[in-house]
Amino acid sequence: MPQPTFVFVHGNYASAQYWAWTTQELALRGHRALAVDLPGHGTDAHIPGSYFSQDLEALATEPSPTASITSDDMVAHVEDIVRRAHPNGPVILAGHASAGVILNLVANRVPDLLARLVYLSAFCCTDLPTMSAYTPGAIETEEHRAFSEMVDLRDMIERLGVIRINWARDDPRQHAAFKALNAHTCSDAEVRALRNQLQPDEPASLVVTDARGNPDTWGRVPRTFIRFAQNRFLPPELQDRWIAEADRLTPGNPFDVHTVDVPHFAPRSQEVVDILHGLATRSG
Repeated sequence: MPQPTFVFVHGNYASAQYWAWTTQELALRGHRALAVDLPGHGTDAHIPGSYFSQDLEALATEPSPTASITSDDMVAHVEDIVRRAHPNGPVILAGHASAGVILNLVANRVPDLLARLVYLSAFCCTDLPTMSAYTPGAIETEEHRAFSEMVDLRDMIERLGVIRINWARDDPRQHAAFKALNAHTCSDAEVRALRNQLQPDEPASLVVTDARGNPDTWGRVPRTFIRFAQNRFLPPELQDRWIAEADRLTPGNPFDVHTVDVPHFAPRSQEVVDILHGLATRSG
């Protein structure tokens, strides 16, 4: 059977760089793997001039072309890559966090082009339609509250049409809140390097897009969920809810579930690579 190709999709504010180490390790084990930059991300990202100058007053109002990017733009981009990769062999589509929305919607469109979906602590909308519908109550931990105090997201969306976060701000409180929420097992140096990979502007469209998997399309694709047990941003209870809801919808095609002991932004995890290697062996 032909060798599978991994296609990795990043979450909010990130880029293909998030997957650099993982794709490297898979390649060193003999697997084909590529990471996608979603529209408006990576080399296509818009970085406000005021972000570099740290002119906070200007940063609060500077327009962003990222506001025009829709969830359909993102889904179509990933679908095109899946279509181009498929002639080479089976495609394993994997995503982290908000990328679960992309996985659901691509699988709704082209289930026959996908050998497997892999949700790495990623949203999987089933009973509720959108990312935003899952967050009230489920994402209200002490760490969330501390970080939310630093960022007025609702006002930002209304004014700019994007969700803008100033990752470069030299604020010890913001750094501590980010670390506690996203990467509490990492060193301060690792957290700074992680923040440096993130872009300030994220399209607002994805969080309100109906991303429920269709049992007749998405529901036919074999799927794996890799739980991040130390995830404070998307707690294990929420991850377990997504798994349970999806399994109820398609009882004949339940999630293949694995657990790794990492936070939301996983450090270099050989255990994750081991799981992916095993999935490639099964799909190849």
